[in-house]
Amino acid sequence: FYATADNFTKSKPGDLLKLQRQNSTLYDITPGSSLWFIQYTSVGVGGQPVPSTGFILLPYLSEESNKTPLISYAHGTIGTVAACAASSSYNGYDYDSWKLLPTHGFAVVATDYAGLGNNYTTHKYGNPVINSEDVYFAVVAARKAFPNVFTTKWASLGHSQGAGAIWGLEENPRVASNQSGEYVGGVAVGPSVRLNDLLTAVPLSEGYGFGPLIVNMFQSLNFSIQPPVFTPEAMKRYPLMNALGLCDNSYAGLNFDLPNHGILKPTPEQNKTIHEAYTKFQDQYGAATGRKGYKDLLVVQSHEDEIVNYTATIKAYDFACKKGNIVHLSVYHNLTHDESMAASAPEWLKWLSDRISGVPLANATK
Repeated sequence: FYATADNFTKSKPGDLLKLQRQNSTLYDITPGSSLWFIQYTSVGVGGQPVPSTGFILLPYLSEESNKTPLISYAHGTIGTVAACAASSSYNGYDYDSWKLLPTHGFAVVATDYAGLGNNYTTHKYGNPVINSEDVYFAVVAARKAFPNVFTTKWASLGHSQGAGAIWGLEENPRVASNQSGEYVGGVAVGPSVRLNDLLTAVPLSEGYGFGPLIVNMFQSLNFSIQPPVFTPEAMKRYPLMNALGLCDNSYAGLNFDLPNHGILKPTPEQNKTIHEAYTKFQDQYGAATGRKGYKDLLVVQSHEDEIVNYTATIKAYDFACKKGNIVHLSVYHNLTHDESMAASAPEWLKWLSDRISGVPLANATK
C-alpha cells in the first residue's frame, strides 16, 4: 500500500491516490468504527507535489442522513524514516489522543506525514510549515474518498510535532479558501513551533534523544547551514537509523554508550553556527514567527512539560498575539508532555465541538 501510486505523477495536491479498507478487528480502534488507509497528494518543499499516506476512521453512524464532523489529526514524534508510519501501528499510534474523537462523534483523518510510510521523499521532521500541508490536504483527499459524508465545517488537533503542524496550519493561507470546506480552528497540545527557543530552553545535552531528529531536520532540507550536532563517532552511526528503520525511542539508543550520548560539546565558533542555523530554520519553517493567522487556535501547555518547555510556548504565544493572531492559551500544571493530551481532553473536545457547532468564542485573546 505504501508504494507510490501509479497515478501520482499526473495528480495535483489533494487528489486521492489510493483508498483501502482495513479489517477493523485486527486493530485496537474504536468499536463499531471502520478504518481506511489513504494515499494522497500533498505539497513538499518549494511547492512540489509529494505523496503522503494516512488513515481515515469513520465512527458508527446510526442514521446515514447525518453528516459527521471531521477532525484532521496530527500525531507527535514517532520517527523520521519511512518505517515509522502511524498508520502501520496496531492502534494508529494512539496514546489517549485521536481515539477520544470517535467516541464523541467525530470522524478522523490522520496523516502519516510525507516521508513516513511512503518513501518518495524524506520526512521533514518538526517543520510546521511543511507538515501543515499534509494535515490540510488529508482533509481534501478524505472528502474525495467519502463525498457527502462529512459536514462542511472541520477542525484540527495535534500533539507535540503535530501541534506544531496545527499552529502552522492556522497560519497557512489555504485554510482561508473553501477547497477543504470551512476550517473553523485547531487545538495544539504541547506545540513544538520555534526550534531555537525550544533548544535554548532545553539544550540537546539534556534532551540527547532528539539529536538524530535535529540532524534530520536540516539534512532532509539540504539546509544552507548544517549545524554540528554529533561527535564524529556518533555521526558515523546516524545512517543506521535509516538502515534499521528505527522509530521513536529506538534511535535514542544509537549513541547511548558514547560520552555525552554522542552530543557534541561545541566550541564558541560552532555555537555561533548552531545558533545561526536554528534561528534561520525557525524563521523559515517555524510557526508563531510573524505570519498572519487565519483561524482560531487553542494552545494547551503544561507548566511542567519536560519536552516542550513552558517558556518556549509562552514566547510563541506572546509573539503570535502581538502580531494580531487569535490564540487562546490554556495552562495546566503537574503534567508531563504525554499526559497533557489526555488530561486536557475534556477541554479540547468541548472546544472542537463548539467550533463545529458555531458557538461564539468568549474572551478571545488577541
